[in-house]
Amino acid sequence: MAFERDIEHYSRHLPWGGASGDGDIVLFGVDYSSATFVMTIADEPGGTTKFTLDNQTAGTQGVSAILEDPYTHPVTGEEDIATVVTLQIDEETFEGLSDWATPPEPLTFYYDLLATPSGAPQEAVCFGTFTIYPGVGD
Repeated sequence: MAFERDIEHYSRHLPWGGASGDGDIVLFGVDYSSATFVMTIADEPGGTTKFTLDNQTAGTQGVSAILEDPYTHPVTGEEDIATVVTLQIDEETFEGLSDWATPPEPLTFYYDLLATPSGAPQEAVCFGTFTIYPGVGD
C-alpha cells in the first residue's frame, strides 16, 4: 500500500538524495531489488511532467535499489529483509527547471514512485509534494 511522503529540498544549487541518504526509502520485509522503478515529478497531479527518474546505477541520477539481509527495523528492532530504494536528483536538473521566477520563489511539484516487482503487477510505493527552495548561493 502506498504511503504519502512530502519532500522538501532546500536549494536548487544542491543535489538531492543519493549518498546523503535524504531520498532513501526502506521497504521492510520485501525484496524489490530487481524491480523496475519510475518516479514522475509533475506540476500537478495528472499535469505536465517536469522530469522522470528510472532505474540507474547507484551514484547517478535515478532510482537504485539494494537488498539488505538482515535489516534491523529502527523502531521495533525486528530483523527481516528490506529493500533500500535510493533516489537521486542532480543539481543540474533543479537548476534547469524553467519555472523559476525572478527573483526565484519555492516551487512545489507533485510526484509518485511506482515499482514493478519481478513477475508482479506495477504498484504505487509513495506519493506527495516535492517542494524545492531556490537557495541563496550562486
